[in-house]
Amino acid sequence: MTEIHPTSETLEHFVLGQLPALEMREIARHLLTGCLRCQEVMAGLWEPGDELEDLLAAGEIEAIDMEDGVRDAYDEVLDRVFFKVVAAEAVIDEQRAAGRKLFGELMQLPPARRHLLACNSNRFKDRMLCECLIHEGHEAGFDDPQRAIDIAQLGTLVADRLEAEDCDGEEGLNSLRARAWAQLGNAFRVSFQLASAERAFAVAESLLDEGCIALLDKARVLDLLASLRIGQRRFAEAHQLLDRAAFIYRKLGQWNLLGRMLLQKAVVCGEAGDGEGEMTLLRRGLDLIDPQADPRVFLMARHNLINALHESGRSREAFALLFHTRPLYLKAGDRVSLLRLRWLEGLVAFGLQRIEQAEVAFREVREGFGELDLDYDAALASLDLAGVYIAQGRTHDVRRIAEETLAVFQARNTHQEAMAALLVFSDAARLDRAELELVREVSGFLKRVRSNPDLRFSAPS
Repeated sequence: MTEIHPTSETLEHFVLGQLPALEMREIARHLLTGCLRCQEVMAGLWEPGDELEDLLAAGEIEAIDMEDGVRDAYDEVLDRVFFKVVAAEAVIDEQRAAGRKLFGELMQLPPARRHLLACNSNRFKDRMLCECLIHEGHEAGFDDPQRAIDIAQLGTLVADRLEAEDCDGEEGLNSLRARAWAQLGNAFRVSFQLASAERAFAVAESLLDEGCIALLDKARVLDLLASLRIGQRRFAEAHQLLDRAAFIYRKLGQWNLLGRMLLQKAVVCGEAGDGEGEMTLLRRGLDLIDPQADPRVFLMARHNLINALHESGRSREAFALLFHTRPLYLKAGDRVSLLRLRWLEGLVAFGLQRIEQAEVAFREVREGFGELDLDYDAALASLDLAGVYIAQGRTHDVRRIAEETLAVFQARNTHQEAMAALLVFSDAARLDRAELELVREVSGFLKRVRSNPDLRFSAPS
């Protein structure tokens, strides 16, 4: 992996203690690894001159022998900054622990009681509780989208009750509120409730427009909003938002977050049919993302790269990367991640003409998503399974799969155009005319219409 260093500007702000606590901690940890390159940059920031005279006059450091002035001044200042970081971290850790305790208490209560306390109790009017709700809402989105919405809604309730003095000023308050509303919008996006997502993001954007918000938090909101625009297939807007976020991440030396942003751009390329561009951006993003600090995002990037390799016909490369990535899925451990691993195994097996292995995988995935009431994913897995049956000439099983999938969608009153696409497939299966091309057309349409309800299905001629 490429070694990433903070920018000179970021190191200068670090020395002056002008960065948020999280950034101060990250840079302190980097410097403690003994990075000679960054130490040289730091020393250059403290050449003897006005800055050193100011420190002497203020009593921050004692008089020194000027032969050793550069290194001694550097060491004095660095020790002082590290002391401040450690002291600040101790206070923040204590506050976080209190916030986590409040979160645990809140989530043990019935939903109506949670909302009542979040809206009215001064005990739950707590900045770190809000931070915890934002974080936990994000994590829940990976395996329980409805819980993610519930937690994120509590986050906005708490955020909107906080005052400037609770958040170290107006900037801290606006930043927290913007992130809370953006997280709610993102939770709705994950659940494909796009109208609700749009309304939540409108609140977050209004806070951005006020101008008093920390740069890093602004970038995070823009990043999440770009995800919504991608889901809405508004790719030009998504590109603009991601470029704005990228500029901030580079300015602040936030390389891990820049890597995440490149993954977003890769999605745009993939949706636009640019497979090579998608894979290039995914590899660049993987070079920047720290797998220890951001294991879920690193796994998602690997997953997308494996799928892109498979889609481009490079199934052998996909298989090799999947073999090395499998332990990351197992480490994630949640059922949805394991189902997505099994699904990817089925796709790669099918690409390698290992038909029986693909059949077993797709059956397991179809059943697993059905048990979790994730009908859309179950339908997509069903279409992959139907493709296996078509390749084997098992027309009876193709008809059965088509009928069962259509029945589930009709019972759940799913989007009419999605049902129209499945009806076309079901009719073709009933007449023994279903082919792999039709399966791919219907599957691709279901993926697109899921996030864009205005699409209309046109059967291939």
